[in-house]
Amino acid sequence: MYQNLFDSHTHSDNSHDGHDSISMMCEAVTTKNLAGFCITDHCECDDPTLNLLNRFRGLEFEILKAQAAFRDQLMLTSGIELGQATYYPDVAEQMLKNFKFDFVLGSLHNLPGQKDFCTFDFSKMDVPALLRSYYEELLKLAQWNKFDSLAHITYPLRYIQGIQKIPVDMKPYEDVIRELLKTVAQNGKAIEVNTSTLRQGLGMTMPDLPYVKLFKELGGEYVTLGSDAHWANDIGSHLENGMALLEEAGFRYFTVFHRREPKLLKIL
Repeated sequence: MYQNLFDSHTHSDNSHDGHDSISMMCEAVTTKNLAGFCITDHCECDDPTLNLLNRFRGLEFEILKAQAAFRDQLMLTSGIELGQATYYPDVAEQMLKNFKFDFVLGSLHNLPGQKDFCTFDFSKMDVPALLRSYYEELLKLAQWNKFDSLAHITYPLRYIQGIQKIPVDMKPYEDVIRELLKTVAQNGKAIEVNTSTLRQGLGMTMPDLPYVKLFKELGGEYVTLGSDAHWANDIGSHLENGMALLEEAGFRYFTVFHRREPKLLKIL
């Protein structure tokens, strides 16, 4: 059993698709083998109804109250998942300027002007063209470089292959994936190993072992672990699998962030 487990990707009911309060999430964590977790509620920069600019102050206060109430039981940090930051960089940068985060996840859930990949019937789409566009946009996000960790870089596979069971050949995108991992590594930022797909049908993490190994080979030092929980009961789910994957990839440490600074924790 691994120690020092910390979940760096969770969503409360302040996210449009979250279900439980921060207090409920803390209560759940006290029953698990976790040192703590980070609240990373969604800020979808390309959707004015979901960008949190006008609502984060209340969320920030909720986190402060929970930190005080549970300070002797767990470590709770304040984060954000900035979705599509490169589509509306003014929104993203205003969030980063207005609020003090411990941790910023950068993510892409859709292509410009489109809906979330979770809404598509991929049997009716040109999947290779879509994935090429996705990785080109993800490379732009890596180059933007104002996040701490790049989230779930194989995100579309959750729906294409995991839920809709459409096989995907990743070889055509290896060039751009290598470039984005190299960019993240050279910029001294982290990638995330997202374990949600171990409970959602894909059967492997996002990304899986070969990409985590490649990130290390390219000089990557920092990797965060996240369950992507949207329910309190899922916090910490399969993080031990993520730790084992990091060990197999050659990492001796995983990373958590405090006040936007990486802290290396030994894999024990």
